[in-house]
Amino acid sequence: MEQNVITDLLTEEEKKTIQKALNDIIGIVDSKLPDLKGSDRRYYGSINEQNKLLVNKAREVVKLNPQLAPAEVDWVEFEKDYLARHFYEDVLLLLTNITSRVESAKMMHDYDNYNDSLVLYNYIDFKRRSATPGAESSYNALREFFSRSRKTDKPDNN
Repeated sequence: MEQNVITDLLTEEEKKTIQKALNDIIGIVDSKLPDLKGSDRRYYGSINEQNKLLVNKAREVVKLNPQLAPAEVDWVEFEKDYLARHFYEDVLLLLTNITSRVESAKMMHDYDNYNDSLVLYNYIDFKRRSATPGAESSYNALREFFSRSRKTDKPDNN
């Protein structure tokens, strides 16, 4: 069993900096960006890659041939939407990368904690069998996390 697969390399100052930065981001996002719920998410959905290519080509056509741009479309707003979408996509990529790294570190710390807990459980079991005072109650407190399968008699096939 591999122990201590990771150590916490972030300083307390770095943790505070990360938490502050996240709180700052949440403060901005909460006050400015929508949080679509169920049916709204389904309604607005997400355009697929083919439709993103259409949007890109439409933007290119209007830039190259502005005389072909229909007056019914607010092209200033189109461009703002386009640039905002790219900004949010870049932010999502960064957040996805951060999320993956944070999840990986958390998983490794969980792994370390779990395996150390198993070592503790086995050690306390040994101490309990050696009649060490206090070991029995500690063993019982940990034992509840391990399922015990009960042996049952196999039915006769007669």
